[in-house]
Order: sequence, then C-alpha cells, then structure tokens
Amino acid sequence: MANTSKTTNKTALLYALENMPDAPADVREKWQKMIDQLDKKNAAPKKLTAQQAKNEGVKADLLDFLCAHEGEGFTVSDLLKSVPTCEGDSNQHVSALMRALVLDGSVEKYTEKRRTYFRVAVMDEVEEG
Repeated sequence: MANTSKTTNKTALLYALENMPDAPADVREKWQKMIDQLDKKNAAPKKLTAQQAKNEGVKADLLDFLCAHEGEGFTVSDLLKSVPTCEGDSNQHVSALMRALVLDGSVEKYTEKRRTYFRVAVMDEVEEG
C-alpha cells in the first residue's frame, strides 16, 4: 500500500472500521468512540500560550510604529530602539516577528547596501463589489 500522507490515529481507526466488517460489535463500538473522542479533542479552540499572546502584542506594536512612519525603512536594530515593547528582546526575536509580518503581507522587506530594512506594505485599493 503506497501511503503518500502520514497515517494518523483517526485514519487508522477509520480504515479498520471500513475494512474489518467482521470485527466484533463491541470492538467496532470502541473504535467509533475513539474516533469521536479524537474529533472532540481536535474541535476544541486552541488557546494561545502566554509567549504567543505577548508576541502578537509586540507584532501589533511593530506594525503600528511602521504605519506611523509610512514610507520609511527601519532595520531590526532601529526597531529595537524605537518600539518600547521590544525592549529586552534580541535581534533574532524581533527578526522572527518581522518575518511573520512579512509573510502576512503587512510589511515589506528590502535590502539596500547589504542592510535589511522593513517598511509598512503599500496596500493597493481593493474594488468593492
């Protein structure tokens, strides 16, 4: 059997239910109960950890700072000095947060004279309709 995706507990249980119709009824009920428990576990809303919540706040502050200085480019070092919530963070940490903002499309990253700068992304007007 050529398997192109990872076999999870749920897929294994579903496979067993479909392909083992002669299994005892109590075993089939147990499999179904296990599938229901997995569905219930995966349906629960995921709560952010304290660090993730802090990172979201810092990203919002970084974006607010860049929006207030629209058109200007800032290095990570500049952002560390200019944004109060970044105080005590490392360059690597702020770089990771900026990378997330770049991937979101809210911040542009560009290089000038071998230095990396970030600025707020210019949003094109979207036609409503």
